Amino acid sequence: MEIKVEQAGAAVRIGLAGRLDASTASGVEETFLAWVGQGAKAFVFDLSGLEYISSAGLRVMLLAAKKMRSAGGKLALFGLGETVREVFEISGFHTIFAIFGSEDDALAFVGNP
Repeated sequence: MEIKVEQAGAAVRIGLAGRLDASTASGVEETFLAWVGQGAKAFVFDLSGLEYISSAGLRVMLLAAKKMRSAGGKLALFGLGETVREVFEISGFHTIFAIFGSEDDALAFVGNP
C-alpha cells in the first residue's frame, strides 16, 4: 500500500495505491487522523491507484466520513476503478460518500475551487 499525502489548497489530498485491506488499513487510518488532529476539515481521497478494498478498508473510509460529518468538514472520493466502484456499490457505500470522476470536481465539492 502506498499512501501519498499532499496539500491541495485548503484541502488535504490522500492518494492510495495498492490494496486497502486488514494489513494496510491502520496506516491509512493513522495518516487521516493525524491530519484531522492538525485541524484539517477538507479531504479528497484519490483512489485511482487502489486495486482492491476489503471490509477493513471500507471501515476506515466510513470512519473518515463520520469524523468529517461530526467535525463539520467535507470529504470526497475520486478515481474509483471498476473493481473498487463495484465494492462501494455492492456494500451501499456509494450512497454514503460524495464520489466524483475527477479531482477538480472533488476539490470543488469540499470547498477548494
